[in-house]
Amino acid sequence: MFRRCLHCLMALAPAYYLLPTELPVLGFDRWVLLIGFIFCVSLVESVRLLKGWTFFGLRPHERNQIASFVWAAAGVTAALWLFREDVATAAIIGWAIVDPLAGELRRVRPRSAVTIVVPVMVYVAVAVPVLYLWGTMSVLSVALVSVIGATTAVIAEREKIRYIDDDFLMIVLPCLMMEFFSF
Repeated sequence: MFRRCLHCLMALAPAYYLLPTELPVLGFDRWVLLIGFIFCVSLVESVRLLKGWTFFGLRPHERNQIASFVWAAAGVTAALWLFREDVATAAIIGWAIVDPLAGELRRVRPRSAVTIVVPVMVYVAVAVPVLYLWGTMSVLSVALVSVIGATTAVIAEREKIRYIDDDFLMIVLPCLMMEFFSF
């Protein structure tokens, strides 16, 4: 439950966009914060792997491989840096809510269509207002792009790839698809 709650807190990551592009008090641009963030996360993970450390919240299979929080940090960093604000925000918030929801649904009802339909509906419910309020697309485009992003995210969550965590894929793949189909 701790991991799931922490996951949901990542929905706050798009608050990055509230920072001014130039941070005169600090003497650098906001993108430097993203680089600093991913550098620090990667450094901590490198030390953890070299020393063989584990800590509360790590899954057993993450003991000797890159942990999901690093993949999530990489996905969030990529989304905030490389994609439009509306698309990145929809993808990050959608992932932060839908990934733990899908995991819980699969735990409770492992072979039910609910584990697909509900996450897609929740992602669409998150993406539509974000894309409509912060983007420039028509209502029809917003609806279509939201469904594309939701479907992509849910497929990325369900299909396991050995060396790439779904936390990364659930952010970056929907961003790519929503950008590509935005019109």
